Amino acid sequence: MSSENAKYLLQEFSFKKLNTRILSYLALFIAFTAVATYIHFPGPGTSYFNLGEVAIYIIALTFGRKAGGLAGAVGSALIDILLGYSIWAPFTFIIKGLEGYLIGKLAEEGNWKRNVLAIIVGGHIMILGYALSVLYLYSWPAVLPEIGIDYGQMLIGGLIALPIARQLNKYFGK
Repeated sequence: MSSENAKYLLQEFSFKKLNTRILSYLALFIAFTAVATYIHFPGPGTSYFNLGEVAIYIIALTFGRKAGGLAGAVGSALIDILLGYSIWAPFTFIIKGLEGYLIGKLAEEGNWKRNVLAIIVGGHIMILGYALSVLYLYSWPAVLPEIGIDYGQMLIGGLIALPIARQLNKYFGK
């Protein structure tokens, strides 16, 4: 499979017709997201700063909405469980899955401005999702530190992912 063919297949795959090659790529994307999320620094309360956004953004910007959504949902929720934050896993599954999916969907045109917009929108979905989750699980005083950590993840994730995704998109012929 050529690089251009791989990218097209990953952007257009169907969950009903997964072949071994696509499944292997998706497993690698989930693992990449999990490892990036595992690189973390504890924050206030039960939150932690991690590099998961870097992986989610790169995957979504390069391989599309389905790959970004699946990697974000499964890879991030898996690490929540492994790190002892299992109460967060269902929230993370939905929030990070939606974040990856929306970024991939909004960035389909592939130009730089559209990619930045996709990260801003997807990142704010993540921030809002975790703010509401913290409010539900804890209370208002816990929301502000969570928002600060999530903004940091979005900004650092975008700064690292945008140039890498740009190069990958050149390689894959976008």
